[in-house]
Amino acid sequence: MASRLTSKRIGTAVLGASVVLTTAALPALADAVEIIPIERHVNGKDNPEFFKHHEEGIEVGLKNQGRDWFDANLIPLYVVEDGEKTVVKAYCVELPTVLKDGTKLHEVPWDKHPNPKTKFTENAAKVNWILHHSYPQLDVSALSTATGRDIEEREAIAATQAAIWHFSDGVDLKTGADATKDDRDEVDQDVRAVYDYLTGSENVGEAQAPAPTLKIEAPEVTAGEAGGKLIGPFKITTTAASVTLEVDAPAGVTLTDKDGTPLPQADGGFQAQAQTQIAEVYVKVAAGTPAGEVEFSVKADAQLQHGRLFVSVSSDQKTQSLVIAKQTQVAVEADAKASWTASTVVTTTTTPAETTSATPTTTTEAPTTTTTSAVASSGGNNDDLASTGASIFVPLLVGLGLLGAGAAALLVVRRKRTA
Repeated sequence: MASRLTSKRIGTAVLGASVVLTTAALPALADAVEIIPIERHVNGKDNPEFFKHHEEGIEVGLKNQGRDWFDANLIPLYVVEDGEKTVVKAYCVELPTVLKDGTKLHEVPWDKHPNPKTKFTENAAKVNWILHHSYPQLDVSALSTATGRDIEEREAIAATQAAIWHFSDGVDLKTGADATKDDRDEVDQDVRAVYDYLTGSENVGEAQAPAPTLKIEAPEVTAGEAGGKLIGPFKITTTAASVTLEVDAPAGVTLTDKDGTPLPQADGGFQAQAQTQIAEVYVKVAAGTPAGEVEFSVKADAQLQHGRLFVSVSSDQKTQSLVIAKQTQVAVEADAKASWTASTVVTTTTTPAETTSATPTTTTEAPTTTTTSAVASSGGNNDDLASTGASIFVPLLVGLGLLGAGAAALLVVRRKRTA
C-alpha cells in the first residue's frame, strides 16, 4: 500500500497576478464562502443572537410600490467555517423578495444576480460607491459632514437602504412626511438628506468590483497520467495576505509551481503585500504511481469585502439577494481534487536475427539399373509417361544385338548342311 502524507501544510506567498503556486491533479471546488441569515425567531421565540447583532433602521416609504412602508435594516448573517461563526452585515438588493431565515447564500460576481429584471447589474458601481461612502463602512459622522445635519445610525441605515434600492430596483424615496414612518419631521429630513447625497451627483460610481474572498478556478483538464505533464494550473484568487494548502497525498504526488518545483512546507503562509493575490497550483504525479486521486484544501483568513454580492445557493430556494455592507475578516476554506491514471507501459518486441546453416552434402552410390520390357501405350503421348531414370535405348540395343547374333548363327548352320 502506498504511504500517505497526512495533512501536509504548505504555505504560499502570492504577490499579485503574476506569481504562481503549482499543484497537480486538481478539479474544481465548492463555494468558499456561504452565509446564513441569522433567524429572528427560533421555535416560535425571539432569537437572542439575532437581536444581539441586528441593527434597526427606520421603515421608509417608496413611491408606487403598492404598500406604505418597507423595513430598512442592516441584516445580520453568519459565515460558518470549521464550526466558527463570524457575523457580517448586509443590505438588500432585491425588492420585493422576502429574506427567508436559514436559507444559504453564496458569493458570486456582480453579473450573477438571479433576477433577470434587476437593475443591479447595470448600476452595481453606484451601489458599490454607496457602500464605500456610507454606514457602516464609515461612521455616521462622515454623513453628518457630507449633509450638514446631525445624522443618527438609524437614519443612516434607512437612507442607505433606500438609496441602494433606488439603483438595484429603480424605486424612489417618498418626499416630506411620507419618507419614513417616524412622526418626527427632522427624522424625515435627515433621511432625505442622506438619501439625496448618496444618489446625487457625487455618486460617480465605484467601478472596481470587490475581489472574491477565496476562489479556485480549475483548468479545463483536471486529470492526467503518472509521469506525464503537470496537471493545472488551478488558479487561486483571494483577498488574504497568505493561504495555507493542506493535502493528504499518496506517495509520488506533489503540489508544485509551474516549473514542477515542490511548494515549500510550512506551519503557516508567507505574508504578501498586495490586496488581492493570485496564485497557480499544479499537481505533479511521478511515473510508476498507481492510478488514484488527491484532494487538497486552501485555507485563509481573508477580507470579505463590502460590495460582494450574495445570492441563494439553490435556484429552487428563492430568497433576497444581499450585498455586504462592511468588509470583515473571515476564515474561509475551499477544496479541490484531481485524478490520474497509471503510466502507460510501452512494450518493445525484438525479432531474433535469422541464422543460416550450410546444408550438409551427402554422397550416395547410383542405384543398380534393372532392365524391364517396355509397355505399349494405349494411344497416349509419350510425354505423359513417367520417367524412371533409366534409358529405354539400352535394352533396345541389347535386343537388336541378340537378334543379329541369332541370325548369324542360323546362317552358319545352313552352310554346314549345304556342304
